[in-house]
Amino acid sequence: MPNSRLTLAVAGSGKTQGIVCACAAAPADERILVLTYTSANQDELAGRLAAEAGHVRRLEVTGWFAFLIAHFVRPYLPFAYPGRRIEGFDFESDPQQRVGNSEWRRYFNSKSAARRVHLAQLAHRVNDSAGGAPVRRLERVFDRIFIDEVQDLCGWDLEILQLLMDAGIAVEMVGDVRQAILATNARERKNSQFMYMKIWSWFRSQERAGRLEIAQVCNTRRCRPEIAALADSLFSAELGFETTVSLNDTETEHDGVFLVRPADVDDYVSAYSPLVLRRQANSGRELDHLNPINIGLSKGLGSDHVLIRPTDQIARLLKSATPLEQQQAAYLYVAVTRARQSVAFILDDPGGSGLPYWTSPASEAEIETAQVEAEPDRAGDS
Repeated sequence: MPNSRLTLAVAGSGKTQGIVCACAAAPADERILVLTYTSANQDELAGRLAAEAGHVRRLEVTGWFAFLIAHFVRPYLPFAYPGRRIEGFDFESDPQQRVGNSEWRRYFNSKSAARRVHLAQLAHRVNDSAGGAPVRRLERVFDRIFIDEVQDLCGWDLEILQLLMDAGIAVEMVGDVRQAILATNARERKNSQFMYMKIWSWFRSQERAGRLEIAQVCNTRRCRPEIAALADSLFSAELGFETTVSLNDTETEHDGVFLVRPADVDDYVSAYSPLVLRRQANSGRELDHLNPINIGLSKGLGSDHVLIRPTDQIARLLKSATPLEQQQAAYLYVAVTRARQSVAFILDDPGGSGLPYWTSPASEAEIETAQVEAEPDRAGDS
């Protein structure tokens, strides 16, 4: 039985809460490390754990980069570079081209601050130079390591992850590769074939190698069945994702998936106060007065209703069922699964989508008035 486990959980299944509950159920003296990538997720985890797992005395929450510095680079750097010290963290440096893997300046700037773009490679190099001492120390210091939003890891981070999985420590990873729209180092060439959603192939290869056990959690408490079905339809069955099961049986006056004509957008927003999403700030400028959010910034949010300004590719998907490229599908999955009750797309021409249009009460009144005014003409014609 592998010592490491990946829980692939659909949006709205309570992934992060699962970590909190596991920590809360742990013995008070268990030594636990919780890792995640984004600072927002660190803050959320730290707050929840303080409230629900405060009895666990040896519980540490930290970011991925801070983990690499604190447990690999800072204490063991002299094994790779005798007499040298790390003096800070350089978040901005570009990848160092035509600089050898053994050279100091590949990993550090002129002020001896470690470059983020090569930090995981440096950590791996330091571990090798120290004969695996950093990993052995982690085995002594922690009983379990949780990694939240594990799909965000890439490049040399995957090599570090493999070191952890090969160690004598329980590693429990939680994430959803369908939401892989962020990356710890998007410009890294190492393991580039496993970037973003393609990390799923890496995980499955680790499972075949006997390092990892994968379990899928398919119940969503957030999304209604219509929304869950739409989200599932974005990905090929060949990827092996299990069907999402909706536990949301709440019914409101506006449930399901709809189209909204551009002329009706303001009325729609007034009626339902949806979360308005677009791909990026330079698209959909006509929505600026509605305070839209970029899809990439909406992860972790939830709303009863979501209104999406589709890209050209999404419009083609809606009109003619043209499949999306994986990364585009991941962005749309994130957008769609923010919704509890309804998802609507702003689209003037429905093509062959078959989705119903939402019509504002004002428009319906105009249609009824026009029909009434036309009645005498039809009577005269008879």
